[in-house]
Amino acid sequence: MKRIKFLALALGMVVMGATTASAQKIGYVDIQGLVGALPEAQATQQKLEKWAQDSVGGEYTRLSEEIKEKDSLVKDPKTSASVKKMAEEKLGQLQMQAANWQQYAQQMIQGKQAELFQPLFKKVTDAVRAYAKEKGYTYVLHDEVIFDAPQSDNLSLPVAQKLGINVNQQAPAAGGAAPAGGTKAPAPKK
Repeated sequence: MKRIKFLALALGMVVMGATTASAQKIGYVDIQGLVGALPEAQATQQKLEKWAQDSVGGEYTRLSEEIKEKDSLVKDPKTSASVKKMAEEKLGQLQMQAANWQQYAQQMIQGKQAELFQPLFKKVTDAVRAYAKEKGYTYVLHDEVIFDAPQSDNLSLPVAQKLGINVNQQAPAAGGAAPAGGTKAPAPKK
């Protein structure tokens, strides 16, 4: 008799768990697309490009010009052997320095990009959270992790409208409806 009660109780818990699990709403959204479609995203991207040119671009340009100068000196048949040898050594050093600078500059740009785009990502994620709460979504996933899902669970369009983004309501591309801006802002590194 105790076994029957236990089995009935266990079966009841399984049924309740299945009912509870099916009541959860899951949606997905294209955070990058929304950030890229924000009106202020283009100005932020231009600010990043100007910063990159002003702060790290000048040094790389200087190194490139010096490399060209040493390379032409090495290739010039009129250059003496001793000068050519010194130019070749300097050329190797400059090429290594340019490669290192390029890597360093990329890290600097990524850091600045994260700094500049962070407020836009926060704005979008706050809007997604508010919309999900308002509509009763338990989970919201990024659309890049979704293989196949109903278009009705794509929250990108309603969140874009909530953010005041002009949207293109034509047939959605793979991965769901994307805001009309279409450009994707680079994801900041965390």
